[in-house]
Amino acid sequence: MGFFFIEPELYHRYKDDILRLSNAFQVNIQEHLSGEQRQRGLSDKEIAEQLGLEEEVVREIRVVAERDYYPIDEWQNAITFKDKACRAFAKHGNSYVFKYKHENR
Repeated sequence: MGFFFIEPELYHRYKDDILRLSNAFQVNIQEHLSGEQRQRGLSDKEIAEQLGLEEEVVREIRVVAERDYYPIDEWQNAITFKDKACRAFAKHGNSYVFKYKHENR
């Protein structure tokens, strides 16, 4: 994969819409919402079609915007959460990590 560049103006124009439509913010899939209210995030291809952009442009904007939006400690927290979830599943056959959150690695 080669180097890909997005004009800053294009990035700033579309970043909020792309993040809102993607899986970056998973506010529409909460269990407390009824099935009719829930909406999945769109794929990069679906977002590109909706916004009239190329899929590669949407992907680049999304990836950069996610890195800009979330601080580095949020990424580390996600890694730790996923590690605990995998270990809990391997040990207990249960992916509900909160039940085993106090166990050591």
